[in-house]
Amino acid sequence: MHEGLHALSPDCREILDRFFARDESYRVIGDALDLPAGTIASRISRCLAKLREKLEGRKPVPRPSGGS
Repeated sequence: MHEGLHALSPDCREILDRFFARDESYRVIGDALDLPAGTIASRISRCLAKLREKLEGRKPVPRPSGGS
């Protein structure tokens, strides 16, 4: 997850961090970044799509088999 976040732009990282890690509202984020709350909502959606693309493009880490 951290690798995927670091592959995003600084703007995306900041918005996603503020929304998910700091639990800030659209209004609080918008006020801090001088953007309308609706813009924050669309940027969160766009940044999540970019993060999903980054993570889906990675090779999965092999899990140890727990064979019985």
